[in-house]
Amino acid sequence: MGAVQLIRSGFERFFVDGPVGKPTGGGEQQVVAVLQVGELALPTGRLVAADPFVVWPEDAEAFTTTVEPGTYPVTVSLVSWVDGDGFPDLRQGYRVAAAKLTVRDEPAYSWTPAVRPGELVPMHEEFGYDVKSSTGAFFDLTAAPAVDRLASDDEVGNCDLIDALGKVGGGRGPANVTDPQSGLNVVAFSTGWGDGVYPTWVGRNTAGDPVAFVTDFFVINR
Repeated sequence: MGAVQLIRSGFERFFVDGPVGKPTGGGEQQVVAVLQVGELALPTGRLVAADPFVVWPEDAEAFTTTVEPGTYPVTVSLVSWVDGDGFPDLRQGYRVAAAKLTVRDEPAYSWTPAVRPGELVPMHEEFGYDVKSSTGAFFDLTAAPAVDRLASDDEVGNCDLIDALGKVGGGRGPANVTDPQSGLNVVAFSTGWGDGVYPTWVGRNTAGDPVAFVTDFFVINR
């Protein structure tokens, strides 16, 4: 299914507590739990979605779709599994299926690919940012140096971002971490099943204004 075909399919079902997607061949059902991660500061309104452990500050690029400077809530969709008898599959735990930054508390009329400067709107599903550390993040473009500090080891080998992620879900996060030097923050989370290329979509209202950004980590069964 290509991007043009997906343009009107919403991600709302990803962010509703309860069963989601098709059961597996073995009868397991995916179940969503929506988790509020707190507010993300966007002092310039230029949102970046990237792997915080591999992006260099000078290489960070924001999406061409901008929002009003401010703070915006971030939520993640956590997916776990129950077997055919309704018992949770504790072996799998949970996976972060999607991450959402809400711009306006209103439904999206359409969804279009979030692209960076110079990128063309893709005509297929293989677009997004490259993940090599099984971790993704949202942050403001001006927070890129702060994210680099948080994702780097200090003089004694501690890493603030790894420590924060490690306190939640066995390292899967999510975590909302503020850089004490700049006061800017980053929201980080594990990326579904791990490394890969993950797309971010912009939800728009009937006037064409952005109401949400959603990164899909391809966990939920279609």
